[in-house]
Amino acid sequence: MARMQSFAHLRKICEAAAKKIQYPLVIEHLHTELDEEFWDIAESTVIYFLPRAILDLPTKQERRDALETIPNDGKIKSLRLFVENGIVILWEQSKKVA
Repeated sequence: MARMQSFAHLRKICEAAAKKIQYPLVIEHLHTELDEEFWDIAESTVIYFLPRAILDLPTKQERRDALETIPNDGKIKSLRLFVENGIVILWEQSKKVA
């Protein structure tokens, strides 16, 4: 485990965790990389990186499977809905650019 050195360090860990895709693996990565005192802030931060990581998956089925691993009524209420909305926003933005 590592002590959080800066917000940039936390962001880097959260980005790497989000790429684990399956939510239990995302949380496991955070808990492995950070001291317990930083788990809550990391879990609150990683949610902003999940939409991009999931949208970047190659198939719709893989995106659906990833979303299914995210709890909707866990520690963060409506988490799955938040991530789904983030994916839609990113997808719509990419269509405007194309």
